[in-house]
Amino acid sequence: MSDQTIIKYQGTALPLQNTPVDLFSSVTAFPPGGSFHHLKQQWFQWTILFDGATGSITGTVTGQFSDDKGVTWTTFYTSATLNDDVVNEDEVYVGMLKDVRFRFTVTNATEDANLFSVNLALNPCKPISKAAAVEIIGGNLGALA
Repeated sequence: MSDQTIIKYQGTALPLQNTPVDLFSSVTAFPPGGSFHHLKQQWFQWTILFDGATGSITGTVTGQFSDDKGVTWTTFYTSATLNDDVVNEDEVYVGMLKDVRFRFTVTNATEDANLFSVNLALNPCKPISKAAAVEIIGGNLGALA
């Protein structure tokens, strides 16, 4: 099994209001139709920092899956509302899906973004933030009380 795979964000334009920006698509990164699934990458991890001139932007990240090599997409994940001027992050389980794509959309703004910094990764292991404390330390927390 491979280690974490860092994904380079391919976009060059700053996000515009109500216009989705593709962060990652397995259909364009790998041969579509299941190659992504065979790589045993179970988790999609992202961090996004964005801002506008007056600091009044919000956004969301959506995750979609496709069973037909990217012809049709079905939304399975929507982040909480993301705020500008802070690092927003999450880790999403994608291990059971053939093809996935993640998109960022500016949802509430009076301006377009003038800063958009993205970090993306695929990981075969359960992230620490998604593991229960007992899974991390390997004991019974009730016995410590």
